Amino acid sequence: MNEFKIGLMAIATMVMVAYMSLKITSNQSGFGEYVTYRTIVTDASGIFPKTPIKIAGINAGRIKKIELQGNQALITFEVLENVIVVKDSKLQVKTVGFLGDKYIQIQMGESQERLTANSFIVSDEGAGVEKLVKDASDVLKDVKVMMKTLRESISPEGEVSPVKRILNDFAVVAENARIATDSLKTVIKGNEEKMNNLIANLERFSEQIAYHTDDQEQDSAMKDLRKILANADAMTADLKDLVADIKVGKGTLGKILVEEEIADEVKQTLSSVNKIVGRVSDIRTELSGYMGAGTEEGSVTSGSLRIFPSPERFYILGLSSSNYGPESEKETVRIVNGVTTTETEKVKKKDVFRFDVQIGRKLHDLYVRGGIIESTGGAGIDYDIFNGATRFSLDVFDYRSGLGPNLRLSTEVQLWNVFYGKVSGVDLATKERSALFSLGLRFNDEDLKGLIGFFL
Repeated sequence: MNEFKIGLMAIATMVMVAYMSLKITSNQSGFGEYVTYRTIVTDASGIFPKTPIKIAGINAGRIKKIELQGNQALITFEVLENVIVVKDSKLQVKTVGFLGDKYIQIQMGESQERLTANSFIVSDEGAGVEKLVKDASDVLKDVKVMMKTLRESISPEGEVSPVKRILNDFAVVAENARIATDSLKTVIKGNEEKMNNLIANLERFSEQIAYHTDDQEQDSAMKDLRKILANADAMTADLKDLVADIKVGKGTLGKILVEEEIADEVKQTLSSVNKIVGRVSDIRTELSGYMGAGTEEGSVTSGSLRIFPSPERFYILGLSSSNYGPESEKETVRIVNGVTTTETEKVKKKDVFRFDVQIGRKLHDLYVRGGIIESTGGAGIDYDIFNGATRFSLDVFDYRSGLGPNLRLSTEVQLWNVFYGKVSGVDLATKERSALFSLGLRFNDEDLKGLIGFFL
């Protein structure tokens, strides 16, 4: 009874998440009629299917697919039919902030004639953070030239560097100091009485110093020093007020210092952006979770995360569990009074957890991967059709000892937006074959951003 209640709670939670995802990503759900347009850009990095199309800052469509045409990228996208795109409209690829998230912005023209379906829209490239990073690169090139000039000045080629000449001069000074020390020893030797008198004079001088540093003595210099310190405190307070005015930009000096400080901060920010944007902007993810039941394993729950650091390379991290693991055999050998007997017992583990760690390559719509599948070594392939709405998968692995490889064939079908159904055949190469039926959710980056934005 407890397992039935937990199952009902899990299904209710998945339905609530799916409902909120549909509410948030309603512009991607397919409601309404769309008109298809095309454009060509020279650089499509950071743009993927489902990337939003915005007009006046509001989502009005999405990218359907991206293809390579010659040395340029052909982008096919669709816009809501109730949005009138005129003929002289222009398209821009823009970036949100410094993290590199991109979207397509359509600037409406002044024409009154509507653009027909499948027509091309001219792209206006060079906007956003890329131009800022390019300017920063030019600044860094100038800095490199300056550093090269400075290095040549400090260490000219074919000549003795100034630093080496300074070290040579220091060695000469050290030698002179040694000679002077030897001469001083010669002078002191035989003049001990004079040295004693000098020490006595130093003792008297120390007593006078002690007297003048005692703040209890009326005629000591410490009294005058206290007055000097009080005046110094007053000067320090005035200086603090002056520095505070300079920080807020008061006066000519304050404005100059503030402006230079801002310029330094901008240079530091640009140098950091040049490193961060190149690494973060192209990383994409795909998160999925399924819950179902199998004819042999009972209830099965699984989840996986696909990470795409580049369009053609990806990693998979996953975890799955089931009520019952695969059936295995346990052989027990007993020797009683010299007689050997062998007993074979079939064992099936409960509450089994298995993990996946895989690496793979993407070739158009084909995914080739390998690594650890359900806690054992294995390999697999995936093939997407209908822009990823349907996925066929084949896995070959073995987490059972001595029972041969496990051949699994699966089909994932998009039922509605982020809601998917999955049917799998397990152990197809053996007599222990079984079936698994699952329902679940699959999110890409755009879906996750919408869901996280709803809660934050």
